[in-house]
Amino acid sequence: MGRNYYVFLGPKQKHYFSLPPKWVPVHFLENPPVATVPSVVGMAREALDRPVGAPPLREMVSKGARVAIIVDDGTRPTPASDILSVLLPRLLEAGCPREATTIVIALGTHAVMSEQALAAKLGASVVSTCRVVQHNAWQDDLVSVRIPGDGRIVRVNPAVANATVRIGVSSILPHSVAGYGGGPKLLMPGVSNIDFIMHHHMKNANHPGSKLGLLKGNPFQGECMKVALAIGLDLTIDCVYDREGRISRIIAGGLEAAFAEAVEACSETLGHRFPELMDVSVASSYPHMHGIQFYKGLAAANIITRAEGAIVLAAPMATPVPDEFVRAFVRVKEEAQGDPASYVGEFMSKGMPFLPDHSAEFNMAMSFAIRRPRIRTILVSPAVSRDTAATLGFEYSPSVEEAVDTLGSAYPEARVAILPSGGLVVPIVDEE
Repeated sequence: MGRNYYVFLGPKQKHYFSLPPKWVPVHFLENPPVATVPSVVGMAREALDRPVGAPPLREMVSKGARVAIIVDDGTRPTPASDILSVLLPRLLEAGCPREATTIVIALGTHAVMSEQALAAKLGASVVSTCRVVQHNAWQDDLVSVRIPGDGRIVRVNPAVANATVRIGVSSILPHSVAGYGGGPKLLMPGVSNIDFIMHHHMKNANHPGSKLGLLKGNPFQGECMKVALAIGLDLTIDCVYDREGRISRIIAGGLEAAFAEAVEACSETLGHRFPELMDVSVASSYPHMHGIQFYKGLAAANIITRAEGAIVLAAPMATPVPDEFVRAFVRVKEEAQGDPASYVGEFMSKGMPFLPDHSAEFNMAMSFAIRRPRIRTILVSPAVSRDTAATLGFEYSPSVEEAVDTLGSAYPEARVAILPSGGLVVPIVDEE
């Protein structure tokens, strides 16, 4: 059979492969052909011209306003530089000069971005002319904000808390526990304090309603929205993607209204029904290409593959899996004494980190790795060695072709799903 199938190994980078002769490709999630791809700048202009659930930008910003633009970090594909090229001139026209504008990178508990990465994300001219702050969830001067209705306090980056106008720029992507990322997650965990983030993530990620593609009854997402509303976001600019990782639409408006519309658009574009579980799934972790973020590319494949089946995961990585994550993985398994899923779950049920000396990101990725279904999985990644793959519980293959050939013997007549960009799939399955 010809090399008719592919997975993405980066933006516009397709890796083609063939399937064993008796395998049946039930699902191949190619993106429908598009005649033209609108420019990000054009979509951003149109979105700001027609905000949903919010007044026009010029009515939000008055002379003397202090504006905070909260932007997601380099682990997300949001083309912030293009969006800022539209947004910043409009703020200037509305009476807000650049010296009154602060750009806040919503790191949550992610690693600080380098100057080079900031320039790539925001644009070199923006970095050189605007005040740019990278959030530190551990810093001492975070500002207390009371959450209405329950009296809890979240502590927030001062550049955000002290702003008179807050604008968010993010990507609405499928998320393994929040249902969809972006939007309210810019503020919590994006610019919140470590203790609040850690308790929220550990407590809610373990809930059965915290799952990929689900918002209704999802406590993880519900809490993020509740906190974001308490902090306040006057305007949010949300990017929605197609299955090739291209932006298909930008929606601007009030936090709740724009997020709801963006989620609906994301679901329509990336949602796919799987009436039956697959014997084999071949997926890429794209667009999650930064270290332990690759686990997010497994979320859809975990859901659609039967327990006795297998997954091939191609994981292109712009940054490697940290050695410290691998060492921590070994430590947790040793401390768990043969039942790591229960060990991790016990901590999480109490809202406590099982790795208290590490970030929420580390704890979340570790919990996903340990509690995921025990489906045979072959990892293909130039950034992960065979020994590291084995430590993390994966088989290893140097190529997708060799991985598929290996499974061809074990599953001679497999029914197969190919997910070229596994991080851009919202699986719809029938609940039992």
